[in-house]
Amino acid sequence: MKPSTAENIIMSKLLVLQTKRLLLNGALDRADEHAPESMLENVERLRREADQAQHAYRTAVLSYGSPVSSDYWLVAYGRLIESGTALMKRLRDATYELPPAERYEVSADIEALEGIVDRWTEARRHAMAGAIA
Repeated sequence: MKPSTAENIIMSKLLVLQTKRLLLNGALDRADEHAPESMLENVERLRREADQAQHAYRTAVLSYGSPVSSDYWLVAYGRLIESGTALMKRLRDATYELPPAERYEVSADIEALEGIVDRWTEARRHAMAGAIA
């Protein structure tokens, strides 16, 4: 794929994401605790759409983006952090059903995974600093 085509795909996904976020923020500004149910449902729909647009943008960056780009690494580390965090939660939830010996092993694995996620988080901070500079 030509680099310009890849950039256009990524940019279009980013524009959709930004639009969805603007719509969501506008709806959140108008909604309060006394808002009608239909307005609250609209906010939730917009929140889902913004989440879907975020996912589509991240997928496009990872599929078509260049590893030379700092955006690529921000998205890549973000995905790793999300996956690692979800895995830690699943492991923690599963430990209650395990015998004590296996619980200890899984706890050690969780601790090691926490260290890995911490390193990914630090690497993402560095990538963010590179993107700003």
